[in-house]
Amino acid sequence: MMSHSKKAAGFSLIELMVVMAIMAIVMGLTGGLVTKAVDQQTRQVELQKVRQLFKRLSYQAYYSGFPINVRMQGSEITITVNQQVSSMQFEQLVFSPNDYLVATNSLVTPNSYKILRPDTIQEYKLESMFTPYEN
Repeated sequence: MMSHSKKAAGFSLIELMVVMAIMAIVMGLTGGLVTKAVDQQTRQVELQKVRQLFKRLSYQAYYSGFPINVRMQGSEITITVNQQVSSMQFEQLVFSPNDYLVATNSLVTPNSYKILRPDTIQEYKLESMFTPYEN
């Protein structure tokens, strides 16, 4: 009787460990890029929320007849309308401290806000509900 020796099929433990090590290195290199992209996208969404907030407050002040006070400080915006206070927290944005007035004619003063970044300060314009007509 002739015996056939079967060679074991599959991967050895060392081969599996090498593949896992390579995958860990690749994941480590790309993981930082992914979190940076997610943070940047979150920051863009929050900037859009600020624009929409001031636009909504302009309409609210215009149609209600009450001026609105807004305070930006740290990562929080505090809104005071007719002695009612509400606030919004932001995850990525840090504001330069400033107070804003949304007048009943929908104009916001001052008309820009600043975001503090680790290396720079970025300024963004606030658009009013109505654009002034120029000849």
